[in-house]
Amino acid sequence: MPRPLLALLLAALSLPPLSGCAPAVNVPDDERLRVTQEWEGRTRWLRVAVYVGPLFGDASRALASDQPFGELDLLETPGGRTISPPRPERVVAPGTRLVVRSVEFPTPWRIASRVLLTPRYHAWAVLELPGEARPVVLVLPQNVATAEQVKVELERYLATFDPGPDLAALSEGQRKAIERKEITEGMGPQAVTMAWGYPEKRVVDRPAGKELWTWPGGKRRAWLEDERLVRFETR
Repeated sequence: MPRPLLALLLAALSLPPLSGCAPAVNVPDDERLRVTQEWEGRTRWLRVAVYVGPLFGDASRALASDQPFGELDLLETPGGRTISPPRPERVVAPGTRLVVRSVEFPTPWRIASRVLLTPRYHAWAVLELPGEARPVVLVLPQNVATAEQVKVELERYLATFDPGPDLAALSEGQRKAIERKEITEGMGPQAVTMAWGYPEKRVVDRPAGKELWTWPGGKRRAWLEDERLVRFETR
């Protein structure tokens, strides 16, 4: 190994992770191979609207997330303060066709090769998105270690079918709101999900036909009655 690259690897391994205190997860080789076979080069469609913007300190890549960038807690200072990425540049609508270029696990080599001010201790799904010159990164949870866990996380974002017709079937007002990643009263569960992504928690009162949806961190909540959005709040 050339000396500069070896020095980079050793330096990266000696630095404390910015993205939390947990070390990189050890992923067995057979699980990595399975992920590669199942996802690399595959065509998929966005299931939900996502924000796209700079990947923290890496200007050569873009970050995609169904959460507002201000809610992300992927990076922390050594003192435990959350570092937010720069503001998103645009919203990409459900039904957008894309290609999964790769799923990269945080091996020592990957960690060393990534820009320091990025969530480099997480697994990344790298996408090719129309109209975007940069590789687009979906950052997966830090504890993802199996092919099944990768599937669960990616299927929150990506579908094997085009949901564009479902979006087109909504009223113009609801379509426009989803394209801005906003929700409006009267939306059904599918429309709410397309706009805000899948909730972290659902509390269901079946006899009353009521549901309370909560997104990560409790910063967004929505109340549905008889499969229609009746109220929501953001913090």
